[in-house]
Amino acid sequence: MKVDHVIDIGSSNEDSYLVKDNLFAVFDGFNSLDSFKDENGTTGGLIAATIARDIFSHNQGSLKSLAIEANRKIREKMLDSKIDTKNKNSLWGTIFATVRIKNNSFEWAQLADCLIVIVFKDKSYKLLVEDFDHDGEVLTIWKKLAAQKKEKIRELIAEPHAKLRARTNETYGVLNGEESVEGFLKTGEEKLENISNILLFTDGLMIPKEDPLGKDD
Repeated sequence: MKVDHVIDIGSSNEDSYLVKDNLFAVFDGFNSLDSFKDENGTTGGLIAATIARDIFSHNQGSLKSLAIEANRKIREKMLDSKIDTKNKNSLWGTIFATVRIKNNSFEWAQLADCLIVIVFKDKSYKLLVEDFDHDGEVLTIWKKLAAQKKEKIRELIAEPHAKLRARTNETYGVLNGEESVEGFLKTGEEKLENISNILLFTDGLMIPKEDPLGKDD
């Protein structure tokens, strides 16, 4: 088995990854809408992604149980940081995708738009879960405002962004300390037979598209 990984830091550093024995994972952290930072200047998104990475590195129990434990630890950290966990705008967290390689198969778990693709020896491929793009509506508004040459777009999209965040663990799942995320965790197991590659990635690897509501390539 050959293992490669790449991480390219963009405008903010809230992603993390894990390569530990037979377990591999990527984590896409997101900060609160009030832009929380701790005393060291670390964003909530990076804190959450790091917590999840550390929990998954234990590599014990089911992948779902590791995700639930990471979610609990993220909540504990927010409470320690005096975060109002009843206010969704104040919550920070992470999404993830992970696989655990076994002898003849691999287990997988996934949340939101961190995705897993398996490539077969005949060059065909399969996406393990249907791509879910929860940002499309906000990005569509962003595109219209940019076309109108509006300034301070981030301020102008604050309201629709808050509406999107209010739907976490109601229409899409995130590890942000809310127990309701359990209903959004997707898990499974696939045979390794005829598989040449397994790809795990955050949305940072997705190709930009002209239509924010269009299908990802």
